[in-house]
Amino acid sequence: MDSDSVSHQFRKLLVIDDNKEFTDLIEELARIAGYDVVSVNDFKELKDAYRKFEPDLIFLDLDLGLDKDMDMSEKGYDGLAVFNFLSGIESRAMIVLISGMGKEKVEITKTIGREMNLNVVGSFSKPFSIDRIDQFLLKLRR
Repeated sequence: MDSDSVSHQFRKLLVIDDNKEFTDLIEELARIAGYDVVSVNDFKELKDAYRKFEPDLIFLDLDLGLDKDMDMSEKGYDGLAVFNFLSGIESRAMIVLISGMGKEKVEITKTIGREMNLNVVGSFSKPFSIDRIDQFLLKLRR
C-alpha cells in the first residue's frame, strides 16, 4: 500500500465475517495494535453497527455464510450485499477483503467495489498469516 492512500491514522475497525472465531482473533490483534473494534457476525447486524460505530477501516469477508450446497446466486448476504449497503450510504472507509475464494474472484470483487465508488484497497487470502494482518494494522496506525 502506498503512503498516498493512508492520509490519517486509522482508529476504528469494523470486522464483518460470519465466523466468530475469526472475528475474535482479529479483534484481539486490532485492540493490541491500538484500534477500537466492532465485529459483525450476521449481515442483519451490519447497518446498525456501521451507523453507531462509523469505522474508518473495514475487514470484509466475501463469503458470509455460504452453504457448501448453495450456488453463489442463492446465498443473498455475500460481500456484494455489503458493498450495496456501503455504496448506498457513500461510505469512505478503507475496505480490505478477506476471503478463501480464488484470486480471480477476489480481484473481480475489488473492481466491482471500486466501480461502486468504494475505497477497496486490498485483500488477504484465507488462511492468512497472523503476522501479515498484525503488520498491516500497525502500519496504518503510524
